[in-house]
Amino acid sequence: MMKLKITILFLLFHSLLGAQQIDTTRLNLAAFADSISGYATDDYEKARKILYWLSSRFEWTATDYQARTVNQVIARQGGNCAELAKVYMAMIKASDIRYRATAEINIHPYTERRQASAAALVKEKGNRYSVFGLQHNDHRWVEIYNKTLDRWEPADPSLGIIGLESWLNARMDFGERHTKDTAASNQMIVPFAVFIPAEDGSWLDRSDYYLLEQFDAYYKGRLSSLPQWTEWKAAVQALTQPSMAAFQNRENLHDHSAAISRVANAYAALKQAYSGRFKTLSEKN
Repeated sequence: MMKLKITILFLLFHSLLGAQQIDTTRLNLAAFADSISGYATDDYEKARKILYWLSSRFEWTATDYQARTVNQVIARQGGNCAELAKVYMAMIKASDIRYRATAEINIHPYTERRQASAAALVKEKGNRYSVFGLQHNDHRWVEIYNKTLDRWEPADPSLGIIGLESWLNARMDFGERHTKDTAASNQMIVPFAVFIPAEDGSWLDRSDYYLLEQFDAYYKGRLSSLPQWTEWKAAVQALTQPSMAAFQNRENLHDHSAAISRVANAYAALKQAYSGRFKTLSEKN
């Protein structure tokens, strides 16, 4: 049912707005965002409408390492995850909505070409390019403050998802996941590091919150009852500081390939244990 609703929503937006072109030469971003959020009065609802509009109109493209302004990404109607997050943050900022940029590293299928590309960039430009490699990749999204629930909610314009439950399903569920593009999102097997960047270097670690506390809560506390949970927790926490240091250009994450494989194996073992214990991967009730 969730997948059907998401599909219908995106098809509706495409049919209504597919032919519309955006004139960025005279673009008033605040007025533009307001025209999308419509009559919504709640900030979180505004953020949701803007995210669905952006996700339905813009293509998630591969990284080409070109620097683009917000208007250039809008005119292009597409970009990598960082560019889509950049446009989304500009639009919600223009709407006076509280937000936080988010940086993530996740497990990916083995790709030797990605490792070779990353290693070359590390040598040329520094350790911050080690956030992607043989079995891992980085991803960018946003947190939106939900005043009603008094908490920060994940919002990912690349995947077309907003809200904690939707994020956990899209990024960590053992069973069927629901996103705008499951072919792409399923390549991001599971995150192992989540941070809120800060220009002064005082980054906020959100890994425990999402990958331990909320992951276990999503499965009604059953994960922490499994013996494999201890290894998952240890594997994630072992990579927190190296991952943050890589984002900050202080450490080469490629030197931690064994720890990254450990996370991948721990997630697979936890998934298998949960399936064997509770029979159905999607059974959370």
